[in-house]
Amino acid sequence: MFRWDDCLEGHILLGLIFSTLSLVCFILTTFSTPLIKGIYFLSVPISTKSSTLVVKFGSFGYCNRDTCSSTKVGYTQPDGVGEGNEIWNWMTKTHVLYGIASLLMLLAIVTLILSLLRVGKFMWNPIYFRTCSLLSTAFAIFAEAFALINWVHARHAFDDHGIEAKYGAALWVGLVGTMFAALSAVIGGPAYQGRFMYRAHSGVAYNV
Repeated sequence: MFRWDDCLEGHILLGLIFSTLSLVCFILTTFSTPLIKGIYFLSVPISTKSSTLVVKFGSFGYCNRDTCSSTKVGYTQPDGVGEGNEIWNWMTKTHVLYGIASLLMLLAIVTLILSLLRVGKFMWNPIYFRTCSLLSTAFAIFAEAFALINWVHARHAFDDHGIEAKYGAALWVGLVGTMFAALSAVIGGPAYQGRFMYRAHSGVAYNV
């Protein structure tokens, strides 16, 4: 039976808060430009005869004002933006890791809710929540590391060509989400109990 008091225990409450915040951050990063146009990794200005346009690069594409590329895993920068080699195509494919981190964190939240509802083997079992949240953190770390390498390199490359590129919110939202995911895995979720830990024989009691 569900008890509201269970939700108010510190580690459970922190697990819910941190995992939910990390999930929101991962979703925003995953569905950045061209899906959520206000969130992107890098913006690059392009000077034309009549005006200056700004191209914004996200997880699965880019946008130039109201014109956006198709959404796909891995893309190349459009013609006329820099020298054409500032952004590494294979690195943009690694943004899919944010989506995997999102799914794993969603599973972690589901297992935590099932624990609170005292459903079968999920009841107060920390293994499921922490396994999912740790895997989510690992994928997020790889995703953020690849993103930092790619977009920091791209910005410096554009700067070398006299183009003043600027970082967008996606880079920092992903970083914050990774931090929240790590906190949820380390200090959140059900507390470890003796019956979930290793013992040499089922008949041997713990000294607790």
